[in-house]
Amino acid sequence: MNLVFEPKWDKALPDIDRQRIQQKFKSILKSDLADKSVTFTPLWQARNHRSDLLVTVLINNCSGQTCSFDNTILEYVEGDTVKAMKKFTLKRLVVPPDSSMPWTFIFPESSFINASIHLNGNLSQYQSQ
Repeated sequence: MNLVFEPKWDKALPDIDRQRIQQKFKSILKSDLADKSVTFTPLWQARNHRSDLLVTVLINNCSGQTCSFDNTILEYVEGDTVKAMKKFTLKRLVVPPDSSMPWTFIFPESSFINASIHLNGNLSQYQSQ
C-alpha cells in the first residue's frame, strides 16, 4: 500500500495534518487491508459555519483497480445509525490501486437523516438491499 495525496491537498496540507495522516496510515498498514475492497479509515470530523458535516477519511483502495466517485452514495454512520447520506460525483478524486488517499467529504445539513451528530462516526458506501 502507498499513501498518496491529491495534488491540491499535497500543496495546501499543513505539516501537522500531514503527520497525523502519515501516523494513521502507518497504523492501518499493521491491520488487515487484504480484503481487496475500498474501505474508509476515519481521521477527523467537524462542522463548518454553515452546519455542514466535514468527514475526513483515508480512502483505502485495496483493489487492483482505480477507485473513483461517480454517483456514489456514501453514508455517515455513528454506531449502527446512519446520520447522513449523500451522492458524490468527484471528478478530481481518483485513488490508484493499492493506495490510501486522504479526502474530506462534505455532507450539507440537508443530507442529515438524524440531526444528533456527535462527530465520532465513519463512512460506508451505501449498498441497496
